[in-house]
Amino acid sequence: MLSFFIASFSAFASPLKNHPSAYLAMHAEDPVNWQLWQRATLNQAKQQNKLIFISSGYFACHWCHVMQQENYHDPQVAALLNQHFISIKIDRELSPDLDDHLLAFARRTTGQAGWPLHVILTPDGYAFSSFVYLPREDLITRLNRTQQLWQTNSNTIIRLSQESNQTLSFKSLSTDQLKQSLLSQLPRQIDEFAGGLNATQKFPNSPLLKALLLEKNLDTNILTWLETTLEAMQSEHLYDHIHHGFFRYTVDPSWQEPHFEKMLYDNAQLSEIYFLAAEVFKREDFLQTAQNTLLYIETELMSPLTGLAQSSQSAIDEKGLDGGRYLWTPQQLKQALSPELYQQVHQAWSLDQAPPLLNYGWLPKPIDDHQAWWSIQSHLSTRPGITDDKQLIGWNGLLLSAYAQAFKTTQNPSYQRTGHALAQRLSQLLLLDHAPRAVNNQGQFSDAAGLEDFAYTLAGLEDWQAVSQLDLSKPIQQLQTKANQLFKTENGWATNQEKLLPTQQIQWDYADSATPSSTALLHCENPTNKQSIQVESALPLWRYASYLIQKDC
Repeated sequence: MLSFFIASFSAFASPLKNHPSAYLAMHAEDPVNWQLWQRATLNQAKQQNKLIFISSGYFACHWCHVMQQENYHDPQVAALLNQHFISIKIDRELSPDLDDHLLAFARRTTGQAGWPLHVILTPDGYAFSSFVYLPREDLITRLNRTQQLWQTNSNTIIRLSQESNQTLSFKSLSTDQLKQSLLSQLPRQIDEFAGGLNATQKFPNSPLLKALLLEKNLDTNILTWLETTLEAMQSEHLYDHIHHGFFRYTVDPSWQEPHFEKMLYDNAQLSEIYFLAAEVFKREDFLQTAQNTLLYIETELMSPLTGLAQSSQSAIDEKGLDGGRYLWTPQQLKQALSPELYQQVHQAWSLDQAPPLLNYGWLPKPIDDHQAWWSIQSHLSTRPGITDDKQLIGWNGLLLSAYAQAFKTTQNPSYQRTGHALAQRLSQLLLLDHAPRAVNNQGQFSDAAGLEDFAYTLAGLEDWQAVSQLDLSKPIQQLQTKANQLFKTENGWATNQEKLLPTQQIQWDYADSATPSSTALLHCENPTNKQSIQVESALPLWRYASYLIQKDC
């Protein structure tokens, strides 16, 4: 029986084969019969009365690679999935609205979410089970148990899944009420000592930082916390002190142990934030961090073939080691550095102690001798990164806003040239009849542009027009009109051109995630430029920080 299901899979070409997404393409050789996210796949689930198994991840994710090696290359796991489920693999960067929807379900029902994300749905598209990484035996047990429950209690599962996906609760706040409530709640949520928000893991929360930097009359304690946060993020290990740029988050509350992938959306936003912070706090070190972060994007992410920045760099190195590009053993340091430099880092980093990270090695951090540190950086910057060549239109819109702030702050003509070219390229792509969400270095287009692609690009174009001499009024108007036609309904904004799940809601106001709310950036396009925000009751108000940034309509 097992050989039959493996043979059945091998008889068909995987729809993931040669996909423009490196993440999807790497799963093409799995023995799992992966399908793409599309209406035909969901119709197949209904026709066959099979449960839908959605697996969401991305190329830079370490545990996504582990999950593939341990589970999706395994014949028994593949046989279970192929026999009893319609298995769908999505790149969360290409389907951010679906991924956000599934993440919200996972957090609401289990209290945790992350990647690789797995959600099981009824054939009609109602989610009822979710989990992240599981070892092989646990996954097999989970799949068997789920299938048995479906065979014996499908009516109960359908009822419970529909109840768990009931309409979310919202409350309406005026913009003034939102600002007052958010700023009054924030002191109870901040970490005054280490910076960031109180949590066991530390994320940059870029939309919140930007909104606060643009706020004119902050409480002194919040302003002090904001400066403390920016200091900690640039000086501790959220920041890569060798290659520059920021990691996605740290797994501890003191910014010491990073999760090693690097994302364009983080680095674009944080570059803009540190340029802003350099003006607000009059600090040269913030300016240097901003410039170095933009330099990292230009050096390691910008594609010379397309003029767009690539989406991410993987947490694993060429040998499959998590953090392998960034961590150093004493022996490796001794080989890479002169005896004099080695002695300096041996003392500064306490190399005679146990390795602090992953029981493997040390993550470099600046030493007091600046001249020696520059030499150390040069000797330790030779390891290559593994880059996902997917170039997302929306994330490049965030980058355009960063260039706008960079040019405003420095008047650097290099920033002006790059910003001009990026603005024109993004406009051209989104004004195509079938605007893509992403391109790659082979010139392939991926998926259809969504709401965030238009929102981030429009914001970037408006920011760039405000500081440059490039007249972008015509493409801005054309893109606003096109966004309205594609995504605006009488009940709110759709996040994509086709809503496939019955539980995905259309809203006027979406919350921030790691990136700003699309609808906050499009507030001038809301009906009568409404002065109230529909806030999801279960979310903290700092998730709506982007609505504090008001623009003249």
